[in-house]
Amino acid sequence: MKYLKFQKIFIVLIFIFVYGFLISQIPWNLIFSDTMVGGGDTGSHNYIVYYAQEIFPKIKWWSPDWYAGFPFLYFYPPLLYYTTVLLSYLIPLNIAFKLITLLGTFLLPLAIFFCLSFLDFKFPIPSLGALLSLSYLFLEKFSIYGANIPSTLSGEFSYSFAFALFFLFIALLVKGIKENRYLVINVFILSLMVLSHPFSVIIAVLFGIVILLESIIKKQAKKVFSYLFKVFGLAFGLTAFWALPFLTLLSYTSKMSWTKVIKLEEIFPSSLIIFEIIAILGIVYAFFKKDKKIFPILFIICVSLIPFLFLNNSSIWNARFLPFILMSSLIIAAYAIGSWVQYFKKSFIPVFLIVFSGYMLIFYLPSTISYIPFWMKWNYEGLQSKDAWPELKNLSDYLKDLPYGRIMWEYRSEYDKFGTPRVLENLPILTNKPTFEGLLIESSVSGYFHFINQAETTKTPTSAIAGLEYPSFDFENGVKHLQYFGAQYFVAYTPEIKKLADEHFIKMSDIGGFRVYRIPHSDLVEIIPNINLRLKTNKWIDESIHWYKKTDLSQPIVFYQNEKELKDLENFSNGFQEEELAENPVVQIKEIKNDFLTFTTDHLGVPHLIKYTYFPGWQIKGAIGPYLVSPSFMMVIPFENEVTLQYSYNTWDKIGFAMSIGSLIALLWLLLRKKLLFF
Repeated sequence: MKYLKFQKIFIVLIFIFVYGFLISQIPWNLIFSDTMVGGGDTGSHNYIVYYAQEIFPKIKWWSPDWYAGFPFLYFYPPLLYYTTVLLSYLIPLNIAFKLITLLGTFLLPLAIFFCLSFLDFKFPIPSLGALLSLSYLFLEKFSIYGANIPSTLSGEFSYSFAFALFFLFIALLVKGIKENRYLVINVFILSLMVLSHPFSVIIAVLFGIVILLESIIKKQAKKVFSYLFKVFGLAFGLTAFWALPFLTLLSYTSKMSWTKVIKLEEIFPSSLIIFEIIAILGIVYAFFKKDKKIFPILFIICVSLIPFLFLNNSSIWNARFLPFILMSSLIIAAYAIGSWVQYFKKSFIPVFLIVFSGYMLIFYLPSTISYIPFWMKWNYEGLQSKDAWPELKNLSDYLKDLPYGRIMWEYRSEYDKFGTPRVLENLPILTNKPTFEGLLIESSVSGYFHFINQAETTKTPTSAIAGLEYPSFDFENGVKHLQYFGAQYFVAYTPEIKKLADEHFIKMSDIGGFRVYRIPHSDLVEIIPNINLRLKTNKWIDESIHWYKKTDLSQPIVFYQNEKELKDLENFSNGFQEEELAENPVVQIKEIKNDFLTFTTDHLGVPHLIKYTYFPGWQIKGAIGPYLVSPSFMMVIPFENEVTLQYSYNTWDKIGFAMSIGSLIALLWLLLRKKLLFF
């Protein structure tokens, strides 16, 4: 009893050491400054939080502000953004967001401790796991794969949160199957993972398959399958309001094609290699001791190695699975160290913990940290604290006073002086006007065409969609494409682009290093007298990209989806005579909102191009449609002089909401009937 009390004291003491070190590395004065966070992709996440607050309590909707419009948070998990929005009722939004970006970082040591505790590892192994998790958090070998602090500072804070939850979930899943308990808490944690980031869910599913295969060998398949089916089934049902449309509408997204990245120096980073060696020895030790407790951690490594080693030219990047391998290796290292120290007298264990903790926190970790403090300062001091902020504010104030219109801008890495090279993706916040480039690249099928436009009008394009073949720089073609995309304004930065823009656009003003232009002959709605009807197949986007690159935009392709659409379109096109058009047909925008567009036209029965990204959910009044038309827009055929488009939840949304409500009722019934919660 006395020794158990002693253990608890040292568990608390290790946590004080771990979180004391973690807290000491955070610039809290900057966290609590009311400025927009900067740094890499993180600075672009400002817009997502801003728009989430604007549309709340809707949890996903339509946004006009990036990529000629996109389904907002349909294809990126929404949880942490709306957690930020809820927190903003207590503190300023910018401060709330900064705190939320740190949530996964602070959760990881605690999650690893409880993971090892639930898997029945004895003192001091869980405490050592929490301590060694700092080695991963402060790993500086990569800054985008996920869960380490550099990745979090790059914008992967949702990944970090789901990553921490993952280890907690795996331990409770194993314990829950063994004891036939914890169903509700497992469903809850898995649901949080689904709504936070997909990679942890992918590994969780693969882990579940391995557990099921193991149960077949042990002849316990019925029991295990029943438990897994309930956990994963109820979690899917509970999150179906988001997960179901995500899965069913993926054809309306931009697809990446990632090339496999496997680097030995990332698999065996110098700062972790000693622990990886200890982990290998720990596996050998467990084998000879026939200690099956490490099997779940080994399973995590095995199922993570499958996508890491074999995914190539895929929309899922293999490197994003490396964090699971590295963190699991550290957990096994903690197991090995904690097991070996048991061979000494009990009184030695506390002494060892103090000495080892001191070495880790005073010598080892500080020796591995180089750029993290600078990056934290850069991110969290915020955009408004940068020396270049006045120039950005002057540009934003000028654009804000202009009539409504989409803004295209020349991309330059020099914009990093404003806080992030992606700073102008925040123009919707700063100007109340849409731009084209943004984060959540896969969320809009128009992403392909924006980055084609950018490649033609910028000398240093981001070329952000991996696998897409981009055209060479050709400003003249870029002008045609920008006009077709409904860009009303262009912002140039370099002398070369300014010179070309002077020839094609109407100069408006110079603001600092920027020059603002109006793009002539660029409307959001226009008549298209010639169309090419073509059946929509799974190759439609390739056909559309090919059509767009040719730059002959005089006859867009209308992709009909069934025979009824084809007949309707043929009936209207047969009744339309091109000579009936006025020489300069006029379509007037009457009203425009985030999810709403009304225009008037005198040309009834004639196809009209709506330069909004096509996506199921748009309702129309005064016309038939909308139809999918190249490159990725909507086409309508008016039968009234006034036409209104209004965004609404689509069929999959409604089914998903119904499933979520039903699953919540089922979960509450289970909770009340069998008391299956954690306690």
